[in-house]
Amino acid sequence: MPRPKATNGSVSLFLLGVGIVLFLSPFTLWWLDRTPAWYMPFLAWLGFIMLIAVGAGRRGRDDL
Repeated sequence: MPRPKATNGSVSLFLLGVGIVLFLSPFTLWWLDRTPAWYMPFLAWLGFIMLIAVGAGRRGRDDL
């Protein structure tokens, strides 16, 4: 049985959910309350941007 491919909409919704959990949830308040290093928010954004790039790179030319 062939594996179903992820559609653009499902990948976008997944990335939106990850972004909300990373940047708008109570988890963010707890994480920032622990006084992380000054560069940790930048690393979180970089990781999120890289996740988006990987998600966009998995699509083929015919998925536009």
